[in-house]
Amino acid sequence: MLILYQLNNYWGQILVYEYSEADNVSVYWMKNNHKEAGNPKNWILLLIISTAYIAVFANVQGFKALLPLVQEEFLVSRAQVGLYTSFYFLSAVFIAVFSGRIADYLGTKRGLVLGVGVVAFMILLHSFSPLFGIILVLAFFTGTAFSVITPSVNKGVIELSEPSKRSFSMGIVHGGGGLGGVLGAVMLPFLGEMLGWRTALIFGSVFAAMVTFFILKFYQPPEIREEKATASPEIKTGSLKEDLLALIKNRYLLSVFTMGIVFGMSISSVTGHFPLYLTRDLGTSAAFAGLGLGTFHIGGVAGQPVWGLINERVFHGDRRKGLFLLGMLISALALFFGLVVSRFYFPPYAILSFSFLFGFCTMGVIAIYFTAVSELVSKEYIGVVTGLALIFPRTSTVITPPIFGLIADLSDAYANSWIILGIIVLIFSVGFFYFSGRYSTIS
Repeated sequence: MLILYQLNNYWGQILVYEYSEADNVSVYWMKNNHKEAGNPKNWILLLIISTAYIAVFANVQGFKALLPLVQEEFLVSRAQVGLYTSFYFLSAVFIAVFSGRIADYLGTKRGLVLGVGVVAFMILLHSFSPLFGIILVLAFFTGTAFSVITPSVNKGVIELSEPSKRSFSMGIVHGGGGLGGVLGAVMLPFLGEMLGWRTALIFGSVFAAMVTFFILKFYQPPEIREEKATASPEIKTGSLKEDLLALIKNRYLLSVFTMGIVFGMSISSVTGHFPLYLTRDLGTSAAFAGLGLGTFHIGGVAGQPVWGLINERVFHGDRRKGLFLLGMLISALALFFGLVVSRFYFPPYAILSFSFLFGFCTMGVIAIYFTAVSELVSKEYIGVVTGLALIFPRTSTVITPPIFGLIADLSDAYANSWIILGIIVLIFSVGFFYFSGRYSTIS
């Protein structure tokens, strides 16, 4: 009861819209009356929103954990395996901005129902695919559905949380993706080894369908009275074309987008290749590889809200410092895997510990990144700016996994892949910190 009381006090606040001239950043707060501020429905709705991520990531990350079994059946290379992640995010890159506008039009509930429902159907089709090429095509359409979910999720979080606690709230909800990743990475390989990977995917599809009906039934957002919003001087709202032009002209925002590239490179490399790395390079079983990926996501579940809280309390909401610190940590961990873990023996519990730490830092970028870009516009345009923000991590997600796998194929090991990833992340992170310092008056 004490936890529920604290959560109620945390999210149930009287919210208003205001613009901070000194910080040069527009901050959108919802307006709620005092009675609604004490309503526990706010945090309940945030938890319901998070189930969308749980369902989708349980299937997508679960399938990636099944890739060693899929690779054995179709006899594909590491680079070809990496194409699954690329195809999954390829469509998401093409329609990212438009999916954001769709989320603005549909609203949180309908956007989530549409996205999760289509993902459930696509995963079911995965299980009947006779060729790996067909699976890649299905990955393309699965990514299309997923592209509607993230803007819908972010829209719901911004509507239900105040700026001073927004990064933490975003971390809680996006942590559902990590929780789903754990569920899928642990359960689907377990089911796959007993019943086959195709049957395991049918279980995953049914789970996603159940979550779709759950959201449809129980997500009933309260009516919210809003004051007229005034966007940032640098980002005014209008048509889709005008919105995009205004956003692109914002140099600070563009510098933040570079960390989206880091976010996409690091997460896609780990989730797309980690099970193969553990089985092929470190000699573990497929079940342990799934457990390793699951531990990575457990770290992400813990990392997203914790890093969000650190950003609010330690850095006082300075997204720039938080993103830079995480970039440096991700670089160090990638180099550690390439230079140390790949070359020396470590007991299983140590590997799982490293996996947890990698997930704790890598997935921690998500909440701060989306919070940083969402704070520049009013609620009606969160979908558009989220869609634009998604182009950068998703583009790197399309490009990185096959290259990561190709480097491993050329050397017959993943050590060089980790080292090159660490160097690239280091360069991007330092570049972000330098240019964001020049273009921002927020720090």
